[in-house]
Amino acid sequence: MVVIEYRYPTIGVSMDIPNLYYIVLDYLRKIPNGKVSTYGQIAKALGDIVASRSIGRILALNKWPDIFPCFKVIHSDGKIGKYSGPGGINKKRYLLMREGINVLNNRIDLKKYLLENNGITMFPYLLSLKKLQQYLATTIKLQSIRDFDPHLISKVVSCDVAYIESIPSIAIAACTVFERNKLISSSISVLPIFFPYIPGYLAFREAIPILYALESIMEKCRQTADIVLLDGHGILHPRQFGIASHIGVLINKPTIGIAKSLLVGKVDLEKKRCYNGRKYFPVKYKGKVLGYCIQKGKSRIFVSPGNNISLDDALTVALNLSWTKRKEPDVMVMPHDMVSVLRKVLLKHKNTILD
Repeated sequence: MVVIEYRYPTIGVSMDIPNLYYIVLDYLRKIPNGKVSTYGQIAKALGDIVASRSIGRILALNKWPDIFPCFKVIHSDGKIGKYSGPGGINKKRYLLMREGINVLNNRIDLKKYLLENNGITMFPYLLSLKKLQQYLATTIKLQSIRDFDPHLISKVVSCDVAYIESIPSIAIAACTVFERNKLISSSISVLPIFFPYIPGYLAFREAIPILYALESIMEKCRQTADIVLLDGHGILHPRQFGIASHIGVLINKPTIGIAKSLLVGKVDLEKKRCYNGRKYFPVKYKGKVLGYCIQKGKSRIFVSPGNNISLDDALTVALNLSWTKRKEPDVMVMPHDMVSVLRKVLLKHKNTILD
């Protein structure tokens, strides 16, 4: 199945996600004998060179090298690279030479053996998803909440996701509802995911399990949740449409992205401000302030609005979150710990689950 449809009846939305694992592996079977491709070449064929490393990860997880010949994919500098199948790099070298490809010092001549002009037709799925993000970014409402007061925020939903890496990946998502910093509800989803991690495309991997976890508490959330916090970015994103924006548009709730690493942009260290013992700095991307870096001790987070909330309000919410000794604010700790513990339990039964 090339495209998988996910439905969320309670939320009233659905998502069509390309099965990139199958698409990439099926590509391998189309590479002619005596020819090779590169990670970057496949990524470009999919629509975005940024996926090169993810292509390598997919091939490393390939459990069927006899069916999907991942030995035919090498580095763009001619190095044959690693091989996850039995026999490792020696077996990869042998398989390449068996097809008449000369390997010298674990390198091959790309001018002679590279599949010219990416001679296999592939739909540019990532380009299509990129255009979807660019369009949906125009629907974001970065509006100030009327009579906004962070101290009057009653209920906060926080979400996180962990994975058991395989083909497909097993996603474990947790959504928690806090009222005045007290946990009042939680939900977990566990399901297979057929989309790898690719920088800038996180929503097409994580929105699916998050929405399933949200669905069981959504009726309650529609009426009572004031803010939804996502472990990821909002508008601080290459196309100003990260996972917090994607979820915010789908569920039409105020959402904020709280990430532990920077995807794009630069922290303006000269514009330092302080609030309750925390330093914060604007983060600029292409000349615009799209988020803030908040620092407490050695820990820091990157905050940006997702949807239905302004940049200033998102900063105010984040600055007023309780934050003790962990790397993330306290309300983000519970879903993180839930998915981490469950992941450890499921890893003990990994073979049973994946079989």
